[in-house]
Amino acid sequence: MSCALGLAPYVRPALPLAMVDELPLPASREHYHHGDLAQALKTLALALIATRGVEGFSMRQAAATLGVAPSAVYRHFADKSELLSALAHDGFQAMGALWLQRVALLEPHIGDNPAVRSIARFSAGADAYFQFGLDHPALFQLMFGPFGTGSAQWVMQAADMPSNPYFMLGQALDGLRDAQVITPSARANAEVSAFSAIHGLTCFATSGVYKDLQPEQKWQLLELVKNNILGGLLAFDQVLALTPAMEAALQPGMLGSPLPRVGV
Repeated sequence: MSCALGLAPYVRPALPLAMVDELPLPASREHYHHGDLAQALKTLALALIATRGVEGFSMRQAAATLGVAPSAVYRHFADKSELLSALAHDGFQAMGALWLQRVALLEPHIGDNPAVRSIARFSAGADAYFQFGLDHPALFQLMFGPFGTGSAQWVMQAADMPSNPYFMLGQALDGLRDAQVITPSARANAEVSAFSAIHGLTCFATSGVYKDLQPEQKWQLLELVKNNILGGLLAFDQVLALTPAMEAALQPGMLGSPLPRVGV
């Protein structure tokens, strides 16, 4: 499938991560060195989440599986919520590392043209995000649940966070603007729609919506999303201005009519 933006079709190489959803359960041990138990707990929790879901294990069960006393477990994590939050944090670190790795692998092959380089970096970031979700669906869902982005400690729009995909996407969009691929007006708040599209597709792919598709078909969907995002940004300043009636039609409730109540 050719890319309408002139980029070569994406070919996914094998890039193993240290954290995977299919890790085998750690072997039972009588004693762990300080720090080893914390990592063993994370590995076990991730494996159990992949097969049983977030509610499918307890701290006491984890301790029994690892062959340690429950008190040893609680010396590392105050409760299950703290363990799951630590897993989500590690997941964002791993996603950020993959994003940076994708871009670094691409750098020697994209030439010196600023426009091409900025588009390729944007594309590589989206590829990394999508790959991480496909490779680690249980962890991805945990990261974007109540123990990750839904927690009080997480601020999606926080700056200076290399492990924050929203921030990293913003940097990629800044690159498109700085290379004059898109205009400053097109860049303004573009991460809202771009992130929604990439994240939405990844959520579909990790939740089983596309379970009947072959892997290459899923990647073709991502290529379509990337082209739609960039196509919209490239055409941003050529779009006809909306009339007041058109703007009103986009508002919640449509032209002032009340929104229907949803719920029980």
